Amino acid sequence: MSVIFQIISFIVSFLYGVFFAFLCKIHFFYVNPMKVYWQFILTIIFILDSVLGYVLLLYHINEGVIHIYFLILVLLGYYSFHILQKKCKPFKKHLPFLENKNKE
Repeated sequence: MSVIFQIISFIVSFLYGVFFAFLCKIHFFYVNPMKVYWQFILTIIFILDSVLGYVLLLYHINEGVIHIYFLILVLLGYYSFHILQKKCKPFKKHLPFLENKNKE
């Protein structure tokens, strides 16, 4: 795999982590009021769809090659979203699913 494809894969993996964290917030905002068995079923479907979307995205970029450092960048993007969410308070009044339920 060439260096250009690896850099593109790094960027896409990081951005997918941010996108996945955003989708998780939306998902849990709408799933939390449901019964436990619906939460479980919908969360499993959500996770499977998210993983399939990431694999398909990497398949189109670099023929589906997944390295451990791509997954580390997804986790780093996920974590970065949570850090940015805490610092960007003006968006919270317009997007109710960004509110933290656990007030500390």
